[in-house]
Amino acid sequence: MDKSRTIEKKDFDIVIDDDFKKLKFDCSVCKLVLRGLEDVESVESFGMCVDCQDYFYWPNLEKWKNGWRPKKEEVHKKLNNYYVVKEK
Repeated sequence: MDKSRTIEKKDFDIVIDDDFKKLKFDCSVCKLVLRGLEDVESVESFGMCVDCQDYFYWPNLEKWKNGWRPKKEEVHKKLNNYYVVKEK
């Protein structure tokens, strides 16, 4: 049976399927906004954007499995062309 939820507005209806799930709009590693479908799929599968997967996850797979994560400074250094304003 269909368990979707409908929100009715003046000019349109919003239908939310029962299996709908919210996704984050940023990467948990670099904190940058996801750039496209490839990043969205990467976050669903690996919990990070494609760049973080390529730069940090795969080269450090064994360390990653043991809990290692890159320091914020390392992320900024590697992805510095994306950062206009550094986090505080």
